[in-house]
Amino acid sequence: MIKWPSRSKSAIRKLFEPLQEIDIYVEDTNDEAFYRALLKSATKDEVKVARVFALGGRKNVIDAAKNHNHHERRALFIIDGDLPWVRGEPAPNIIGLHCHEAYCIENLLLCEKALSFVLSQEEGITEDQAKLRLNYNNWTNSVEQPLIELFAAFATSHKFIPSISTVAQGVEMMCIQQPTGKVLDKAKVEVAKNRALIASESIVGVEDTDSTYDEVLDRLKNLTSPLYGVSGKTFLLPLIAHHIKSLGHQIKQKALRMRLVSAGNMTRFDSLGNALRGVARGDHL
Repeated sequence: MIKWPSRSKSAIRKLFEPLQEIDIYVEDTNDEAFYRALLKSATKDEVKVARVFALGGRKNVIDAAKNHNHHERRALFIIDGDLPWVRGEPAPNIIGLHCHEAYCIENLLLCEKALSFVLSQEEGITEDQAKLRLNYNNWTNSVEQPLIELFAAFATSHKFIPSISTVAQGVEMMCIQQPTGKVLDKAKVEVAKNRALIASESIVGVEDTDSTYDEVLDRLKNLTSPLYGVSGKTFLLPLIAHHIKSLGHQIKQKALRMRLVSAGNMTRFDSLGNALRGVARGDHL
């Protein structure tokens, strides 16, 4: 993909205006092709999007949404839920801003039907056979409890120490190598969880830390999909890639994301699709 200098972004937006009904702004750079594919799937290609613009971070997208004039140009600004969503905090109430109803967009990609389809392609077997091979429910059950406890701890420490390193640690340091491949090590997850809680306790004490942690963990347990509170990008997607590798197939994470976008149960993208259609119709004006 051609990388345009920052000073040319306004000119690029003008260049693409005739080619699309609305402008789309996202956080991550170098992810425009992925988001175009995602938006196409989310709306069944009902809304024309020729280009997605990356602003390089959640705060930049929120600030741009605040300052945008929707009467001059319709636009949708898309952000991840992140740790504030994990804590149950509402997204900023800004016209044209859409927050994924999960930690991040990758959470919405992980779908048993979509993963079974990808595996069936890799092995040349039926989707039903691939579903049995994947054993997705067993996999989610094996990682759910330790990971939602970890992210409840991350969300707690982040509330009181916003600068603390949490999700950025990634999942690889919490894995161990087994004969079949890498798997999550619950003991290492427990160490990371306790480290986050101890950091919080050093700032606000045990009582406030425990009450916040218990509240967040209870919220995650009661979600329809508790793993929506765990980073799909830095934890779940790498783990499912390791699981697929253990079945004999190595798929790069970037390629896996693209393949999952157009497969499986598309209702998981309904909220995003409805937001895009609504902005295209001008419902927010």
